[in-house]
Amino acid sequence: MIKSLPNKKKIVTFIIENAVSVFLVGFIIFMAFTKRSFSTWDNIVNIINESSIYGIAACAMTVVIISGEFDLAASSIFGWSTVLFTLCCNSIGIGGAFIVTLACGTLFGAFNGYLVAKIKMPAFVVTLGTMIAIKGLAYVVTKAQPINTDNKILWAIGKFQIAGISIIPFVYLGMIILFIWFLRYTKFGRDIYATGGNYEVARLSGINVVFSKFIVFTMLGAAAALAGMMYGVRIKAGWAPYGQDLSLYCITATIIGGTSLLGGNGGVHKTVIGVLLLAVLFNALTLLGVGGSMQKFIRGLVLITVIMLDAVVAKRQRE
Repeated sequence: MIKSLPNKKKIVTFIIENAVSVFLVGFIIFMAFTKRSFSTWDNIVNIINESSIYGIAACAMTVVIISGEFDLAASSIFGWSTVLFTLCCNSIGIGGAFIVTLACGTLFGAFNGYLVAKIKMPAFVVTLGTMIAIKGLAYVVTKAQPINTDNKILWAIGKFQIAGISIIPFVYLGMIILFIWFLRYTKFGRDIYATGGNYEVARLSGINVVFSKFIVFTMLGAAAALAGMMYGVRIKAGWAPYGQDLSLYCITATIIGGTSLLGGNGGVHKTVIGVLLLAVLFNALTLLGVGGSMQKFIRGLVLITVIMLDAVVAKRQRE
């Protein structure tokens, strides 16, 4: 009996430290018994495909949050990228469309990064402004109407599947591997952790904190553009409102995964769990017949809850 106490403590500690993963497994088991259609291969594939698009951007959002910042403009970069990618597919082909759209997203991110890192404007003000401006640009270019493409290569890529899984999850997997390697095994990745942990100490220790801040926004711009193109590959269309909840989704997934809004800690591997949890939750709500408006309400509650919990954990760590 005495020997079993340490084991119980270890179990409790494990559950607390891995609360999100434990909840995810428990929720999946609950849904598998509650709704038979939840555990079908078609639905599993649907969850994988759906979560992968926003997951691409969530990887880069994690890096931004680790640096102590956040970005609201990723949503509009995503929507604009679906528009630009579709237009370019119709005019210069899919290869040129990929290069132009990725370059444009990168430039938008670099612009945000320059204003935040070099000019030292608040990230909230900068990214809110560019979010509105970029979305407005997309509306002007498309005359507030969705646009389509009949590019044959794009349609062929969209139809590519392995056991029902499209090309998008493979791109997502590549992004996960790339960002995990970047944060764990490069000096610049470690500099981002240091910058988010304590900006002034990082600066005094010789880290180029301005460049660190600049590059994380640039990376997110590129990732949001890539996610937008993947969405374009899936639906063969572009429209300004597409992805309007992307930024909040990515921030929520990142915090759920255990990355603090205060910066300095976290990781992409944790965000993957957060992305999967949100995908499973929203898929379950749909299967249970919860309407779209109620789902938006629940998403808002989830965001408020995770931010509140993040604040509570941060407060305890300071104490």
